[in-house]
Amino acid sequence: MKSRYRRALHLLSRIVVSLVALVLGAATALPLLRSDAWWIRVLDFPRIQIAALIVLTLTGYAALRLRGRLRPWELALAAALAVGLLWQAWSIAPYTRLHPREMAQSQAAQNPNRLSMLVFNVLADNREVDALRDLIRAHDPDIILLSEPTAWWLDQLSGLEEDYPYTIIQPQENKYGKLLFSRLELLDPKVRFLIEPGIPSLRTGVRLQSGATLTLFGVHPRPPGIKVPESSSTIQGEDSEMRDAELLLVAKEVAKLGDVPVIVAGDFNDVAWSRTTHLFQRIGGLLDPRVGRGLFNSFDTRSRLLRFPLDHVFASQHFLLVELRRLPDIGSDHFPILVILDHDPAASAINDVPEPDPGDRQEAEEAIQDGKTPDQGR
Repeated sequence: MKSRYRRALHLLSRIVVSLVALVLGAATALPLLRSDAWWIRVLDFPRIQIAALIVLTLTGYAALRLRGRLRPWELALAAALAVGLLWQAWSIAPYTRLHPREMAQSQAAQNPNRLSMLVFNVLADNREVDALRDLIRAHDPDIILLSEPTAWWLDQLSGLEEDYPYTIIQPQENKYGKLLFSRLELLDPKVRFLIEPGIPSLRTGVRLQSGATLTLFGVHPRPPGIKVPESSSTIQGEDSEMRDAELLLVAKEVAKLGDVPVIVAGDFNDVAWSRTTHLFQRIGGLLDPRVGRGLFNSFDTRSRLLRFPLDHVFASQHFLLVELRRLPDIGSDHFPILVILDHDPAASAINDVPEPDPGDRQEAEEAIQDGKTPDQGR
């Protein structure tokens, strides 16, 4: 009886491990497709988690091998998983300290072209406004870029203009509002709706203390995933075409600006290692200060296992990094991100600038057209 029980348990274990292997193999392979389907694009996010599960599954196969010979199809699944693990590791590796830095480190003690920025998705329903004020006082950033602020948040932040007299005000109740407070002069600030009504982005010039100027973009596109519309109880999928189109439109604008300093910041609703983010970087020639330094996962504060780098600050080759920090949880589902950059004329010679691959521009144009809403020409 015990022998029969052990055989049955062994068979069940083999079935379970192989089913898990098939799921993990699919979760690794599907994001390689050029598809904007939400159920594919969300698989861009948990690459670290998938890699960890692959390791556990391969360990399961090793344990089964100790109890008996694996079938050829089990060996094939294990080999495919090993390849998948290498792919996941290769994707994640740039965001570790083992990888060369993409943006060089500033060595200057002081720099009149220095810019500090606090980037934070406040979460519309969050009420920890005093914690945000304390954070601002503690770090004293030159620019504060907030996503998801409502009219309530704007009211609660009243008085901030005394220290930050230059502002862009776009509170909204749909979780896509934007606020920008700056002590540095803003030049021709604009709120734009690039892809769809109700999803704003910002563009403004910024004059540094030295008198040098840069162009700053603030973004928060719609994420892929599932949602329940307010007018219906039916769960619907939200594909990534609008998010991708907005990010790539901004990248295209950056490329058209030519050899000028640019920063693009905000809640991208996309991970640093996704195909879209890499395409965004190559089209715009933008550097990611995370590369070679760490993940700096900014979402979700409520889970230690499911955290992803969604809040970004990308900059052109004209900048060196002074500091990049993830700040403490202050009530939102996102951690605040603090970045300090030096605009340095010599930076271009030492930064590793992304270059477009053949076909990148065509792919970007196709993604932009796919993401345009009907009243914008789709």
